[in-house]
Amino acid sequence: MGAFHLAQANISTGRWAFDHWRMRGFTSRIDAINDLAQQARGFVWRPGSDQMTADLRRLGRDPMLEAFNLSVWESIEALWQFTFSGVHLEAVKRTKQWFDPESVLDVMWWVPAGHRPTTDEGLARLDLISRNGPTPEGFTFRRRFTPEHPGR
Repeated sequence: MGAFHLAQANISTGRWAFDHWRMRGFTSRIDAINDLAQQARGFVWRPGSDQMTADLRRLGRDPMLEAFNLSVWESIEALWQFTFSGVHLEAVKRTKQWFDPESVLDVMWWVPAGHRPTTDEGLARLDLISRNGPTPEGFTFRRRFTPEHPGR
């Protein structure tokens, strides 16, 4: 096990509430995609969906309109492999159908192995990348930083 793992968070606002029939293509995939992620090579951890939903509500956000995800991976390569293959890739290709493209935001950052980021931490990193663009504290697949510069 390395000294660092890769945390990632993403958020997007649905074009409709998640209980709207037009969002079924998205909502019907959530559990299957989460299960596949947890079985994927290099997956480390993710909080339960109920915990993330409760956290979003506590923070005054709408979990019936905002899709938020947080997870930890062994490496950028492991996350890339999961993100851009199989059922998850099919969903990624349909993002514009379900979500406002201006709202789609993702971020990655290095954490010490064993650290479990919180929803608050993930949202703060998303805010950071939204304000500053990619930095060692929050970056993307296109602009990456190494764990030697974890940016804490």
